[in-house]
Amino acid sequence: MFILKTVKPEEATGKVAEAYSVFPKEMPVPAPLILMSASPELAHLQSGIIRHFMTHQKLDMGLLAMIRYLAAVEHDYTFCINLNAGLLKMAGGFSDADLGALKANPENAPLEDFQKALLLFVLKVVKTPEEVQETDVEKLREMGWSDQDIFDAAFHGAAMIGASKLYKAFSR
Repeated sequence: MFILKTVKPEEATGKVAEAYSVFPKEMPVPAPLILMSASPELAHLQSGIIRHFMTHQKLDMGLLAMIRYLAAVEHDYTFCINLNAGLLKMAGGFSDADLGALKANPENAPLEDFQKALLLFVLKVVKTPEEVQETDVEKLREMGWSDQDIFDAAFHGAAMIGASKLYKAFSR
């Protein structure tokens, strides 16, 4: 599956096993994290990032899945498009038509206004970072988002870019 040597979940030990343990046993370890096992320390660090978002105080799983889905669409990251579409269908009750509508016009995302504003901001960061203005951040602050929330959401979306490039480079 990968052109680098990676560690299968059933063979993982040490830092790689710790990294994989971020996911419940009934859930398969996602292939991008398996790819990261080529570097056990980075896989371990990535699992810490995953834990951070799984327990985030303000960024809920639905919003995060939409961020990942739309960022993956933007960078044609098929694995994460499919994974997050599945999560949105299973946990969010989305249909294929709902996903198509979200992709076609994220402004119609079924979110509260303050969440939608953050989603659209993250898409701006991912698509046209040079267009981000201080007024964009001020608007989010006025809606109750902290600077940490704003950065965390932007990081979450931007992380999809690097992950998509690595996955495409090393997958076969």
